[in-house]
Amino acid sequence: MSSPPQETGLIRQGWISLAGWIVFGLLIEGLIGFRSPVLLDDSIRRDMFRLAHAHGTLLNLVLIAAAICARLDLIRLGRVTALGLRAAVVLLPGGFLLGGIWHFKDDPGVAILLVPVGALLLLTAALQIGCSVWRR
Repeated sequence: MSSPPQETGLIRQGWISLAGWIVFGLLIEGLIGFRSPVLLDDSIRRDMFRLAHAHGTLLNLVLIAAAICARLDLIRLGRVTALGLRAAVVLLPGGFLLGGIWHFKDDPGVAILLVPVGALLLLTAALQIGCSVWRR
């Protein structure tokens, strides 16, 4: 029994992205362990990188869980909902990451504007999934 292409894509994106965020977390740990001034002397960068790692890791687990729930027919995952969820998983942590790479003296960079866009997509997808469960 094979998975529909949409669920397979969600699972593939979830696991590959999760691996990427785990590697990024190891990089952060290495920079902290070696007392790198690139990270330790820049509080904005340190905070943005931690937020990117935490959100990237957690949201990819949510993506994998959504795909599994759809495969088990526990939720209905429409095409638009799946696309919104997939985009949110990229935009939200990506905004934190890019906001920490290129930033102003005391503020995150302009890329931080991707975070609320990703958060709205995530909220919309969660509400759509919740409503689909409720209707069942």
